[in-house]
Amino acid sequence: MTPTRRPQSSGFSTAEVLVGTVLSLLAVGTLYSFFQAQQKAQATQSTYSKSQTITRTVIDLMTRELRMATYDPATPGALTTSAPPNCPGVKQGLVEATPSKIHFKQDLNGDALLTGSGEDVVYDVLGTQIRRSDGSALPVPIVDNVPAGGLNFKYFDASNPPNELVPAGSPPQLTASQRDCVTKVRVTITANLPNPNPRVSTPVASVAECEVAIRNRSLMNF
Repeated sequence: MTPTRRPQSSGFSTAEVLVGTVLSLLAVGTLYSFFQAQQKAQATQSTYSKSQTITRTVIDLMTRELRMATYDPATPGALTTSAPPNCPGVKQGLVEATPSKIHFKQDLNGDALLTGSGEDVVYDVLGTQIRRSDGSALPVPIVDNVPAGGLNFKYFDASNPPNELVPAGSPPQLTASQRDCVTKVRVTITANLPNPNPRVSTPVASVAECEVAIRNRSLMNF
């Protein structure tokens, strides 16, 4: 009897299997690296968006309150009126003005007193926190992770173009005569949030800036 031969079955050699495995691993590695890079970029963008939200929210609060600084509708009023020779006739509601602190008053409810909410306000920085004080209440931190110089105020008069009134002395601050002439304040806030990528030490920085016209002293830009 003649033995029956089975047809040869095709298959993969060991070398082909190894090559296929290596190519598959390379493809998976490439996809994983791309996925990780996308995750890190998204985390950084999310952190930046959060920091922007914080700084913008705080600067909006500052500008709303600062616009009303020196407001005093009652007669007689709660604030003293400035005398000549520098900017006479304005209400002296700007109590303190330094590069990193501003203290202002306004009679928001027109009762000739300065005891209501938001009528005696201080913004300053302590360590890495921006704080807000209202009257005799304790300061409340409103922004964290603030670097050195992260809260900055610049002051301008009513000239056209405006002249910057530069704080002097030690510590630097505007004099009473200079404060009486302030009609605009430029506020800049910087916040640094830790980078979500543990391999990157550079923080995610957010900067917000706004120029505010004090309505009771300036009829422009409001």
